[in-house]
Amino acid sequence: MYDKLPPDYDAIEKEEWRKNASLVCNELNSKSERLMKRIRLFIARFGFSTTDVENKIGTDSMFAAHFAKEPRRTGIHERLAAAWVESLPMVKQFKILPKSGAGAIYVTRDGNIHHGELSNRPGKSLDFVWETGTKTCYAMHKFTKEGGGNQDSQYKEMITILRNFQSCNDKTCALFIIVDGPYYKGNKIAELRNGTRTHAPKSYALPIEELPAILEQLKS
Repeated sequence: MYDKLPPDYDAIEKEEWRKNASLVCNELNSKSERLMKRIRLFIARFGFSTTDVENKIGTDSMFAAHFAKEPRRTGIHERLAAAWVESLPMVKQFKILPKSGAGAIYVTRDGNIHHGELSNRPGKSLDFVWETGTKTCYAMHKFTKEGGGNQDSQYKEMITILRNFQSCNDKTCALFIIVDGPYYKGNKIAELRNGTRTHAPKSYALPIEELPAILEQLKS
C-alpha cells in the first residue's frame, strides 16, 4: 500500500504567494512586463501616479505583496499533482502532455483517444499519460477552490469527457478525472462519479489521494 501523503496544495500555495511577494521589488527593478501591466491597471482604477505607486512598492512590503504573481496562474497545482503521480511506484513512463499541438491528447466525441490537433477540437486536452501494468492511463487534473464562470465551464467539460468516453472501445486504456479542492466536495464529485464507466475500458473520477489504490488494482 502506498502511504505517501498527497500534495498539501493550500500550504504550498501560501509558500508560493510569499515567495512571489518577495520578488516584486526585483520585478520592479527589471521593469518586468507582468508587473508593469499590473501597475498600469492599478493606476487606471485608482488614479495614482506611476512614480507614487513604484515608490510605494519599493518602500512598503505589504503594499508590494498586492502585486505578487498569483500562484495558480503559474500552473502550480498541476505541477504538484504531476510530481506526486509520477512518484507512485506503480506509475511508469509518466508524461505531462502539451495543451495543444502534435503532442496533445483528446477524448473525441465518439470516445476515441486522439493524439494531435483536431480541426474540430472536442474541448480541453488531457493533462497526463502513464503506464500501469498493461494499461495506458490518461488523466485530466483540476484543482478548484470555488465556483464561477470559468470553473463551472471546466466542470461541465469534464462531465462531457466522461460521457464521451462511454463509447471508447480501446480496452487497453483507462481514463482518470482527478479533481482536488473544495469545489468538488459533495454533489460535484458525486455527479462526476455517476458518469464514470465501470467496465473496461474503465473511467474514474476521484481526488488524488484515491489514485494509488485504483492503480494497485490495475497493475495486476
